[in-house]
Amino acid sequence: MPEHRTMTFKLFSWRSLYRGPLLLLHLLVGIPLTLLTFVPGIRKLPAGRWRLHEVSHLTWSRIMLRIFGIRLQIRGRLPDGPALIVANHISWMDIVILHALWPMWLVAKAEIRGWPLIGVLAELAGTLFIQRGSEASRARVNRRMAALLRRGHRVGIFPEGGIRPERGVGRFHARLFAPALRAGVPIVPVAIRYYRQGDLHEIMVFGPGENFFANILRLLAQPPCFGQLMIGTPLLDTKAGRSALARQAQDVVKRFYES
Repeated sequence: MPEHRTMTFKLFSWRSLYRGPLLLLHLLVGIPLTLLTFVPGIRKLPAGRWRLHEVSHLTWSRIMLRIFGIRLQIRGRLPDGPALIVANHISWMDIVILHALWPMWLVAKAEIRGWPLIGVLAELAGTLFIQRGSEASRARVNRRMAALLRRGHRVGIFPEGGIRPERGVGRFHARLFAPALRAGVPIVPVAIRYYRQGDLHEIMVFGPGENFFANILRLLAQPPCFGQLMIGTPLLDTKAGRSALARQAQDVVKRFYES
């Protein structure tokens, strides 16, 4: 029997007793401190080879993962400079885990903007919200993505178009690959997997009828696991076209996910 079916209603455990207060402290104290580093005049202060707001953003995200018992494992590295990061999508935690890799801009469905807390955090962290089924929204986001890429930023997308309840990697839709072609930047496939003595896809996705708060409570109660990021070789053949590049990226992510 899949593990999530036996644990869907296990919303509390002894782990919740300390993770819950840590999460509350991280939100009430960590968010204002992090946002302070985004203030104009402060955000561009150097912090080693990074800027202050990038360091604080990445640090906040990595602490968030540890509170939920997720230990980050990274295989490979992102190329220097601007790039379009394309990843599979399993959980709302994917947003945090990609920000823990690099504080990049992310494209997410517009519904996330209305989620309690996560929506506010996503917007403040630099999220481009896209209305699914709206050509005008897609065109607007595409233009914004291309502008960010040309200015040297990294932008991340989840080209499956949403979270799939089934395990595995779904079809990568090609439309959001176009800004990378226009900006002439590489496309970097990244596989996300949650792992503890086996794949934890069923644990991380929303259970049947489960709302956002119940999912948070359930994840706080889970034993520790690894959040694995496997970074593929950048795809540079811009002449291949967006559909061909989407298929190539999907194949790379699928191989990593199933390895």
